[in-house]
Amino acid sequence: MAGIETTSARNSDGFTLIEILVALVILSFVALGIAGLFTHAVKTNASGHDYALLATEARFALETLQALPFTHDDLAAAGNPHTMPPVSPNFTITYTVDDYRIDSWQEATAGSWAAAAATDANLKRISMTVASTNQILEGRRVFTVSSLKIPG
Repeated sequence: MAGIETTSARNSDGFTLIEILVALVILSFVALGIAGLFTHAVKTNASGHDYALLATEARFALETLQALPFTHDDLAAAGNPHTMPPVSPNFTITYTVDDYRIDSWQEATAGSWAAAAATDANLKRISMTVASTNQILEGRRVFTVSSLKIPG
């Protein structure tokens, strides 16, 4: 009887080589699936970061233009489209300026604004486009924003 107990104890001591190989194969398939998700998550996170930088760049450029005097040369409708140097070299900034003359609130809310000469204008519309030039990420990322500026 001592021989039977020894055989039974020896079989429950650990895993066989076949069991370990099967476990490694299953673990490899699971790891490959997770690795694919990880690379996709990294690309998505990098693209989101690029969009955040894009919006920040556009906000900074628009605030820079809004801080200029109404008659500043950078806010002239002549010479459209204008370019502006970005803070980060991974972006390009272009903008257009349109001059309008609005004499009443009703005219402003009607939405049909009359284009005006620069000397008669009392409203400027700034339309800005900021584009990412990052070639590492897939897809095209462009941010477009418009703003109104009045004298004063």
